[in-house]
Amino acid sequence: MAVELACSAVFFLPMTVGVTNVGAIFGAMVFLICLAVTAFFRQIKKLFRTLWTNKAWKIAITVSGGILGLLVLYACFLTVLMLCAANAVPKCPDTVIVLGCKVQPDGNPSLMLRKRIEAAYGYLEKNSEVICIVSGGKGDDEPISEAETMKSSLIEMGIDTNRILIEDKSVSTRENIEFSLKLLEEKGISVSEAAIITDGFHQFRASLIAKENGIESTAVSADTPKWLLPAYWFREWFALSHRFVFGS
Repeated sequence: MAVELACSAVFFLPMTVGVTNVGAIFGAMVFLICLAVTAFFRQIKKLFRTLWTNKAWKIAITVSGGILGLLVLYACFLTVLMLCAANAVPKCPDTVIVLGCKVQPDGNPSLMLRKRIEAAYGYLEKNSEVICIVSGGKGDDEPISEAETMKSSLIEMGIDTNRILIEDKSVSTRENIEFSLKLLEEKGISVSEAAIITDGFHQFRASLIAKENGIESTAVSADTPKWLLPAYWFREWFALSHRFVFGS
Protein backbone atom coordinates (compact mmCIF):
# COMPACT_ATOMS: atom_id res chain seq x y z
CA MET A 1 0.00 0.00 0.00
CA ALA A 2 2.88 2.34 0.76
CA VAL A 3 4.25 1.89 -2.77
CA GLU A 4 0.84 2.49 -4.36
CA LEU A 5 0.30 5.57 -2.21
CA ALA A 6 3.73 6.90 -3.22
CA CYS A 7 2.98 6.26 -6.90
CA SER A 8 -0.33 8.13 -6.58
CA ALA A 9 1.52 11.06 -5.02
CA VAL A 10 3.90 11.14 -7.98
CA PHE A 11 0.94 11.97 -10.22
CA PHE A 12 -0.79 14.28 -7.77
CA LEU A 13 2.37 16.35 -7.26
CA PRO A 14 2.32 17.95 -10.75
CA MET A 15 -1.32 18.93 -10.17
CA THR A 16 -0.21 21.17 -7.29
CA VAL A 17 1.58 23.40 -9.83
CA GLY A 18 -1.20 23.35 -12.42
CA VAL A 19 -0.20 20.30 -14.47
CA THR A 20 -3.62 18.67 -14.69
CA ASN A 21 -3.21 16.91 -18.02
CA VAL A 22 -4.77 13.56 -18.84
CA GLY A 23 -1.54 11.74 -17.93
CA ALA A 24 -1.51 13.08 -14.37
CA ILE A 25 -5.21 12.36 -13.86
CA PHE A 26 -5.02 8.89 -15.39
CA GLY A 27 -1.90 7.91 -13.45
CA ALA A 28 -3.37 9.09 -10.15
CA MET A 29 -6.59 7.17 -10.81
CA VAL A 30 -4.76 3.95 -11.74
CA PHE A 31 -2.73 3.87 -8.54
CA LEU A 32 -5.68 4.93 -6.38
CA ILE A 33 -7.63 1.99 -7.80
CA CYS A 34 -4.67 -0.30 -7.08
CA LEU A 35 -4.58 1.10 -3.54
CA ALA A 36 -8.29 0.42 -3.08
CA VAL A 37 -7.90 -3.14 -4.40
CA THR A 38 -5.07 -3.79 -1.97
CA ALA A 39 -6.98 -2.27 0.97
CA PHE A 40 -10.12 -4.29 0.28
CA PHE A 41 -8.47 -7.34 -1.25
CA ARG A 42 -10.38 -9.94 0.79
CA GLN A 43 -13.77 -8.42 0.05
CA ILE A 44 -12.96 -8.06 -3.65
CA LYS A 45 -11.63 -11.61 -3.82
CA LYS A 46 -14.84 -12.88 -2.25
CA LEU A 47 -16.94 -10.86 -4.69
CA PHE A 48 -15.01 -12.21 -7.68
CA ARG A 49 -15.53 -15.78 -6.51
CA THR A 50 -19.24 -15.15 -6.29
CA LEU A 51 -19.41 -13.53 -9.71
CA TRP A 52 -17.27 -16.26 -11.27
CA THR A 53 -20.04 -18.79 -10.63
CA ASN A 54 -22.30 -16.85 -12.99
CA LYS A 55 -21.62 -17.59 -16.67
CA ALA A 56 -22.34 -14.07 -17.91
CA TRP A 57 -20.12 -12.48 -15.27
CA LYS A 58 -17.41 -15.03 -15.95
CA ILE A 59 -17.36 -14.04 -19.62
CA ALA A 60 -17.39 -10.33 -18.73
CA ILE A 61 -14.50 -10.72 -16.29
CA THR A 62 -12.48 -12.77 -18.79
CA VAL A 63 -13.04 -10.26 -21.60
CA SER A 64 -12.25 -7.31 -19.32
CA GLY A 65 -9.06 -9.00 -18.14
CA GLY A 66 -8.03 -9.70 -21.72
CA ILE A 67 -8.63 -6.07 -22.75
CA LEU A 68 -6.69 -4.84 -19.73
CA GLY A 69 -3.79 -7.15 -20.60
CA LEU A 70 -3.74 -5.90 -24.19
CA LEU A 71 -3.73 -2.28 -23.01
CA VAL A 72 -0.76 -2.98 -20.75
CA LEU A 73 1.12 -4.58 -23.66
CA TYR A 74 0.19 -1.62 -25.87
CA ALA A 75 1.55 0.82 -23.28
CA CYS A 76 4.76 -1.19 -23.06
CA PHE A 77 5.08 -1.19 -26.85
CA LEU A 78 4.63 2.58 -27.01
CA THR A 79 7.19 3.01 -24.25
CA VAL A 80 9.79 1.03 -26.22
CA LEU A 81 9.14 3.16 -29.32
CA MET A 82 9.36 6.36 -27.28
CA LEU A 83 12.64 5.31 -25.68
CA CYS A 84 14.16 4.39 -29.03
CA ALA A 85 13.16 7.75 -30.54
CA ALA A 86 14.48 9.65 -27.53
CA ASN A 87 17.89 8.03 -28.01
CA ALA A 88 18.22 8.53 -31.78
CA VAL A 89 21.61 10.28 -31.76
CA PRO A 90 22.09 13.02 -34.42
CA LYS A 91 24.29 11.99 -37.34
CA CYS A 92 24.87 15.03 -39.54
CA PRO A 93 21.81 17.27 -39.20
CA ASP A 94 21.22 20.15 -41.59
CA THR A 95 19.38 22.06 -38.90
CA VAL A 96 18.14 21.92 -35.32
CA ILE A 97 14.45 22.46 -34.60
CA VAL A 98 13.60 23.42 -31.03
CA LEU A 99 9.96 22.74 -30.17
CA GLY A 100 8.24 25.28 -27.97
CA CYS A 101 6.61 24.95 -24.58
CA LYS A 102 4.73 27.27 -22.26
CA VAL A 103 5.97 30.78 -21.48
CA GLN A 104 5.23 32.15 -18.02
CA PRO A 105 3.07 35.28 -17.54
CA ASP A 106 6.21 37.31 -16.76
CA GLY A 107 7.74 36.38 -20.13
CA ASN A 108 10.26 33.92 -18.73
CA PRO A 109 10.40 30.34 -20.01
CA SER A 110 8.60 27.69 -18.00
CA LEU A 111 10.68 24.97 -16.37
CA MET A 112 10.27 22.54 -19.26
CA LEU A 113 10.92 25.22 -21.87
CA ARG A 114 14.07 26.24 -20.02
CA LYS A 115 15.28 22.64 -20.15
CA ARG A 116 14.74 22.60 -23.93
CA ILE A 117 16.64 25.87 -24.27
CA GLU A 118 19.53 24.43 -22.25
CA ALA A 119 19.58 21.33 -24.47
CA ALA A 120 19.61 23.54 -27.57
CA TYR A 121 22.46 25.65 -26.20
CA GLY A 122 24.53 22.58 -25.33
CA TYR A 123 24.16 21.16 -28.84
CA LEU A 124 24.67 24.45 -30.70
CA GLU A 125 27.76 25.28 -28.68
CA LYS A 126 29.37 21.97 -29.66
CA ASN A 127 28.20 22.15 -33.30
CA SER A 128 28.94 25.68 -34.43
CA GLU A 129 28.13 25.01 -38.10
CA VAL A 130 24.48 24.07 -37.46
CA ILE A 131 21.68 26.62 -37.68
CA CYS A 132 18.70 26.54 -35.34
CA ILE A 133 14.98 27.13 -35.71
CA VAL A 134 13.06 28.02 -32.55
CA SER A 135 9.43 27.10 -33.09
CA GLY A 136 6.37 28.08 -31.12
CA GLY A 137 3.60 30.66 -31.32
CA LYS A 138 1.98 32.84 -28.70
CA GLY A 139 -0.86 31.39 -26.62
CA ASP A 140 -3.68 33.48 -25.18
CA ASP A 141 -2.05 33.29 -21.75
CA GLU A 142 1.48 34.05 -22.95
CA PRO A 143 2.87 37.62 -23.16
CA ILE A 144 5.25 36.78 -26.04
CA SER A 145 5.74 33.89 -28.40
CA GLU A 146 7.58 30.77 -27.30
CA ALA A 147 9.95 31.23 -30.24
CA GLU A 148 10.90 34.77 -29.20
CA THR A 149 11.50 33.62 -25.63
CA MET A 150 13.79 30.84 -26.83
CA LYS A 151 15.72 33.11 -29.18
CA SER A 152 16.28 35.75 -26.50
CA SER A 153 17.48 33.13 -24.04
CA LEU A 154 19.89 31.54 -26.52
CA ILE A 155 21.35 34.91 -27.48
CA GLU A 156 21.86 35.74 -23.78
CA MET A 157 23.70 32.42 -23.42
CA GLY A 158 26.07 33.35 -26.26
CA ILE A 159 24.59 31.86 -29.43
CA ASP A 160 25.02 34.11 -32.47
CA THR A 161 21.68 35.64 -33.49
CA ASN A 162 22.46 34.88 -37.17
CA ARG A 163 22.28 31.15 -36.39
CA ILE A 164 18.72 31.38 -35.05
CA LEU A 165 15.62 31.44 -37.22
CA ILE A 166 12.19 32.15 -35.73
CA GLU A 167 8.96 30.31 -36.50
CA ASP A 168 6.34 31.94 -34.27
CA LYS A 169 2.98 30.92 -35.77
CA SER A 170 2.66 27.26 -34.77
CA VAL A 171 0.37 26.06 -31.98
CA SER A 172 0.95 22.30 -32.11
CA THR A 173 3.74 19.78 -32.60
CA ARG A 174 2.62 19.15 -36.16
CA GLU A 175 2.69 22.86 -36.97
CA ASN A 176 6.06 23.26 -35.19
CA ILE A 177 7.66 20.89 -37.64
CA GLU A 178 5.66 21.66 -40.78
CA PHE A 179 6.02 25.45 -40.42
CA SER A 180 9.72 25.14 -39.61
CA LEU A 181 10.35 23.07 -42.72
CA LYS A 182 8.33 25.54 -44.81
CA LEU A 183 10.49 28.38 -43.45
CA LEU A 184 13.65 26.52 -44.44
CA GLU A 185 12.23 25.90 -47.90
CA GLU A 186 11.45 29.61 -48.32
CA LYS A 187 15.05 30.41 -47.44
CA GLY A 188 16.34 27.85 -49.92
CA ILE A 189 17.78 25.54 -47.28
CA SER A 190 17.43 21.85 -48.11
CA VAL A 191 17.02 19.43 -45.22
CA SER A 192 17.55 15.68 -45.19
CA GLU A 193 18.08 15.33 -41.43
CA ALA A 194 16.83 17.55 -38.65
CA ALA A 195 17.82 17.18 -35.01
CA ILE A 196 14.69 17.85 -32.98
CA ILE A 197 15.10 19.29 -29.52
CA THR A 198 12.25 18.52 -27.16
CA ASP A 199 11.60 16.30 -24.16
CA GLY A 200 12.41 12.63 -24.60
CA PHE A 201 8.80 11.50 -24.18
CA HIS A 202 7.85 13.81 -27.08
CA GLN A 203 10.48 12.64 -29.58
CA PHE A 204 8.61 9.67 -31.06
CA ARG A 205 5.54 11.70 -32.03
CA ALA A 206 7.77 14.44 -33.44
CA SER A 207 9.70 11.86 -35.48
CA LEU A 208 6.49 10.51 -37.02
CA ILE A 209 5.50 14.00 -38.16
CA ALA A 210 9.00 14.65 -39.53
CA LYS A 211 8.88 11.39 -41.46
CA GLU A 212 5.52 12.35 -42.98
CA ASN A 213 7.22 15.51 -44.23
CA GLY A 214 9.99 13.58 -45.94
CA ILE A 215 12.90 14.13 -43.58
CA GLU A 216 14.83 11.98 -41.15
CA SER A 217 14.73 13.24 -37.59
CA THR A 218 17.12 12.53 -34.77
CA ALA A 219 16.87 13.53 -31.14
CA VAL A 220 18.48 15.92 -28.72
CA SER A 221 16.37 15.31 -25.64
CA ALA A 222 15.93 17.85 -22.87
CA ASP A 223 16.45 16.87 -19.27
CA THR A 224 12.81 16.59 -18.22
CA PRO A 225 12.31 17.23 -14.48
CA LYS A 226 11.93 13.79 -12.92
CA TRP A 227 8.88 14.75 -10.86
CA LEU A 228 7.02 15.79 -14.04
CA LEU A 229 8.12 12.91 -16.27
CA PRO A 230 5.53 10.24 -15.26
CA ALA A 231 2.55 12.55 -15.87
CA TYR A 232 3.84 13.67 -19.25
CA TRP A 233 4.90 10.15 -20.24
CA PHE A 234 1.38 8.84 -19.57
CA ARG A 235 -0.07 11.85 -21.38
CA GLU A 236 2.01 11.00 -24.43
CA TRP A 237 0.41 7.55 -24.61
CA PHE A 238 -2.94 9.29 -25.08
CA ALA A 239 -1.53 11.78 -27.59
CA LEU A 240 -0.03 8.98 -29.68
CA SER A 241 -3.23 6.95 -29.50
CA HIS A 242 -5.23 9.97 -30.65
CA ARG A 243 -2.82 10.37 -33.54
CA PHE A 244 -3.10 6.70 -34.55
CA VAL A 245 -6.90 6.85 -34.49
CA PHE A 246 -7.58 10.32 -35.90
CA GLY A 247 -4.35 10.97 -37.78
CA SER A 248 -3.53 14.27 -36.09
